[in-house]
Amino acid sequence: MHRVPIAEGHLAYDDVGEGPAVLLLHDGTLDRRVWEPQLHAFPGYRVLALDARGHGESSTPTTPYLRGDDVIALLDHLDLPDAYLVGQSMGGTSALDTVMDHPDRVAGLVVSGCGTSEQYWRSSFVVDLLKEQMEHAFRRDTEGYVETFLRLWVDGPHRAPHEVDPSVRERCREMAMHTALTHARPDPVFPGKAADTWDRLAGVEAPLLGIVGELDCDDIHEMAERVVSGVPDGALEVFEGAGHMVNLEQPQRFTATVRCFLDQLSDGRR
Repeated sequence: MHRVPIAEGHLAYDDVGEGPAVLLLHDGTLDRRVWEPQLHAFPGYRVLALDARGHGESSTPTTPYLRGDDVIALLDHLDLPDAYLVGQSMGGTSALDTVMDHPDRVAGLVVSGCGTSEQYWRSSFVVDLLKEQMEHAFRRDTEGYVETFLRLWVDGPHRAPHEVDPSVRERCREMAMHTALTHARPDPVFPGKAADTWDRLAGVEAPLLGIVGELDCDDIHEMAERVVSGVPDGALEVFEGAGHMVNLEQPQRFTATVRCFLDQLSDGRR
C-alpha cells in the first residue's frame, strides 16, 4: 500500500506494473479491494487502484473536497501527465467529474453502472431501500445498513440474495462493514460535485466506454444510456446475466472488454 499526502491525512493506493497509467476507482461503501480481479490483469499498463476518502485505508474526510481533485492529487504525486480512468458506480461518477474539470488529464474512461455525479433515483426499489438504509444509519444499526446496501447494489431488483454468487456477496459485505465501522461519523462530510454535469457531457472529448449489467436497476440503465449518448465518442456494452457488480460477477469478460478498449486507445496514441 502506498500513500498520497493530503491536507487532512492521506489517500491509499496500489501501484502495479509499468506502461500507460490506468486508474481504477471503486464503488461507494466499498474500497479498492473490489479491483482485486483486475489489479494484475493488465500487463503492459501501470495499474493504480485508489481508495476514495472515507473508504478503505484512506483518511476519513473532515473538510469539503472534490473526488476529481483527489484523482489529480494522485496523478500529480506520481508525476503522471494523464491516465485512463476505469470507474464503477461512485468511481464512474468520480471519473466523469475528473474529465469535466480536468479534461487534459484523462486519456479515456470506462464508466460502469452509473450516471454522472448528479444521479437521480425514481424506481421504488431504489427509493424504498435507500430510505430503509438511512433508517438503519440513524439507529446506528450497522448490520442492517450493510445488508440493505447488499440488497441494493449486489442483489439488485431482479434477484434474491441466494441467487447471487455467495463469494461476491461476502466480499462486498466485508468491504462495506469495514467502511461503516472505520469511517462512520456523526457529522459526515460529503464530497462536492462537478457543476452541470449532464449539460457538460457534450464537451467530453475523451473516448468513453459505458458498461451496465443486464440485471441492474432501471435508473442505472437510463443514466448509463444517457451518459453514453451525451458524449461525442461513447459506446455502451450490456453484460447479460450480471447485476451492478459487473467486475466481480464476470471478471474475465469485464477485464477483456476494458483491455480491448485500452489497447485501441493506446495504439492510437503511439
